[in-house]
This record gives sequence, structure tokens and C-alpha cells, in this order.
Amino acid sequence: MNQTKLLFLLITALAFASCRPTTRQTVADAEQPMDSTETVTSADTLRMVIIDKSISRSDSVVQARIINPNDYDVNYGQEYTIERETDGHWQQVPFPKDFGFTSVLSTIAAHDSATVYGHIRLLHLATGHYRLTKQIDGRTLSDDFYIPSTITFPTPVYR
Repeated sequence: MNQTKLLFLLITALAFASCRPTTRQTVADAEQPMDSTETVTSADTLRMVIIDKSISRSDSVVQARIINPNDYDVNYGQEYTIERETDGHWQQVPFPKDFGFTSVLSTIAAHDSATVYGHIRLLHLATGHYRLTKQIDGRTLSDDFYIPSTITFPTPVYR
């Protein structure tokens, strides 16, 4: 029985020791950019871009492009959140009780893009700085938009 415990501890210790990064990995990680802006704007990074950043209060949707520059397909659902910046912090805008999402899984092929829509009419958003946030392929993507106080114009439709 003691030999079994000793063997188990030895195997566990070897497993943990093999999980440690090598010196080469540690140096390579240190050379990677730490600025989140540089990482987000990298050409090989899945990203979401709001098509028209200035949205009227009378608009019913926010349109965004999901850009997949990778060599593999990505999947996403219809769910999203709208957040408002207040005092330098992002706070989720609550959806009405009768608001829901369809259970549809969509795919963006490798090196392709797709348009997604954030429906905002029922949210009655006030003037301010907002962002659309979406979970795609296990990542949280977001881009911001504004609702100005004096401008009201329809959002152009992009095809």
C-alpha cells in the first residue's frame, strides 16, 4: 500500500514538473505585446466592428461586422449585451422582461465576415457611450457606439 502511495506521489510530481514552461517559452511569452489594444487590432484576431458608431435614439438596431481572419470557422449564437459607460465603468443595460433570443447557431467561415444586429429599440437608450458585447468562439468581443444628444438620423443600411 505504501509503495502505491509513493508511486502515485512520484507520478503526480512528474506531471506537475512537466507542466512548467521551459525557459524558451517564458522568454517568448515576455516578448509578446502586453497592450490590449495591440492584441485586439492584430490582423489574425477575431474581431467585431460597429458599422455606424453614431446611433440615433430612433434607430432600432446597431449593426456590427464580425471579421474572422483565421484559418478556421467560428460559431456564435444570437445572444449579446448592451453596456453603458458610466463614470469610467461599463454597466449592462437590462433587457425588458419579454426580450429574448432565438436559439440559432451561426458560423463564420475562415477568412470571411458576417453582419450581426443588436436590437436596441425596446431599451430606450439615453444619450451616452455604449458598447455591443458578444460571445463568439469562446471569446468576448465588443465595440462601442454613441448616442449623441442633438443628432437624429436614420442608420444607413449596409449589405
